[in-house]
Amino acid sequence: MTLQKNLSNTMNALRVSRRQSIAEFSEELGISRSSMQELLKGNGNPRMDTIEHIAARLQMDPAALLSCSFSQGQMETALLLLQAIDTFSALSDEKRKRAAALLQELILIIGPEE
Repeated sequence: MTLQKNLSNTMNALRVSRRQSIAEFSEELGISRSSMQELLKGNGNPRMDTIEHIAARLQMDPAALLSCSFSQGQMETALLLLQAIDTFSALSDEKRKRAAALLQELILIIGPEE
């Protein structure tokens, strides 16, 4: 997979997970909408300082933007999982235990039948 495709997958997944339009995402990152569209399509060829700028705005390591070899769907799933973990960690101990019990029950319900 090319670096452009890795960047595209990562940025698309981040944009989708944040439920932002291309215009909102480009504004947040401080780059033009047309440049953002090219990056999201995997056609952009950003300079290193642009990648560093984007990474800084996303509070990510620049290498993480380029090295991800997940598909867009896998990246979206991973980001959702990380958001869920972050949400769970903010809960009180009692609520975390209850959420864990409910998650275990859900896994048993949707798991393979024996």
